[in-house]
Amino acid sequence: MLSCKETEDKRRTVFLKKKNILLEILVLFLGGLALYTFTTNDAFLYRQPLLKISAVKNGKTRVTKDEFNNHDKQTIQKVTGYILNGTDRGKKYTFNNTYTESGGMDQHLYAGQQVFVNVYQQRDQTSVSIITFKRDTYLAMLLWLMACLLFIVMQVKGLRTIGSVILNFVLFLFVVQLDVNWNFTSFFGIFAVSALIFTVLTLVLILGWNKQCLVTLSAIIIGTATALGLCVLVMWITKDKGMHYEALDFATQQPKQLFLSSSLIGLLGTVMDAATDIVSTLFEMKRRQPQVSFKRLYFSGRKVGNSIMGPLINVLLLIFFAETITLAILYFRTGNSIGYTFSWTMSLGLVQALISGIGITLVIPSASFLAAITLGRMEK
Repeated sequence: MLSCKETEDKRRTVFLKKKNILLEILVLFLGGLALYTFTTNDAFLYRQPLLKISAVKNGKTRVTKDEFNNHDKQTIQKVTGYILNGTDRGKKYTFNNTYTESGGMDQHLYAGQQVFVNVYQQRDQTSVSIITFKRDTYLAMLLWLMACLLFIVMQVKGLRTIGSVILNFVLFLFVVQLDVNWNFTSFFGIFAVSALIFTVLTLVLILGWNKQCLVTLSAIIIGTATALGLCVLVMWITKDKGMHYEALDFATQQPKQLFLSSSLIGLLGTVMDAATDIVSTLFEMKRRQPQVSFKRLYFSGRKVGNSIMGPLINVLLLIFFAETITLAILYFRTGNSIGYTFSWTMSLGLVQALISGIGITLVIPSASFLAAITLGRMEK
């Protein structure tokens, strides 16, 4: 039986844990509240006129039909609002806004929303046109929610994950800006180097600089390079037949290099996911069972890879569907055939999904072998 002192110490420990949990929840809640308050009142940060809608009056709705026999409903709103920033701060404007039920090219406005506008002075009349919604509050709150969940579930590792995401995002913006400013003719190498830096930063921040990090990094590089090399080889043999690189949206540089750069980044993400799962599982298995053999480690890694390969490939397909569904529907609704729609909206995305699927398939045996042989040498 426990003594009175041991019982008291145990109660004190439980009390301190509960107190720390409540304190963490309070800090997270207050941080979210402060972030929400700031982003809803940060109009002074923007140069573009920002208008807050104070009243909206909906008019009559009428049915419309275009030359492709697409039906829609159109409504005219009378909107009243006042400017939140700039030299026109406090000025009140009333204007009309037309929106459709489909919402393809317009927006349904409500009272309390904040929108960026252009204010035009035409003779004695002032007209207002809406550019887009102010969305920083929604974005900030989603980021706050993600950070809270990561911290609650993973504690310090969650903070490291957030740090790696921020660093990779800043690095990605820097690389894109570098490409735009210098206007390289052959820019694929820049994105390849940046992808390697992405990988190293992410693994070091999350796993630390150790054997597990090195094994995971080696498996990722092997899987990514092999899959992308096979892709380039097939393109060279087939002479890019059926590859409509010109279908890339707003391609201002060599479209093939843009396609390969985006394929590399997507491939890297999927390969990193599979390799990290396999290597982490085998290292944990070795910690729990120090006498486990190389053969068992290798086949356990293959088994883990086979179990995650199906869900990962399905995730790739779902991402592919999500990226192409809106444009594909637009093509279908404007009278285009299935073959034409597939060629110009889906073919490139499907090729990228296939490249990533090949990368997952290749990284499973390489990650399993590297982890198993490294753990065997560590034992010796």
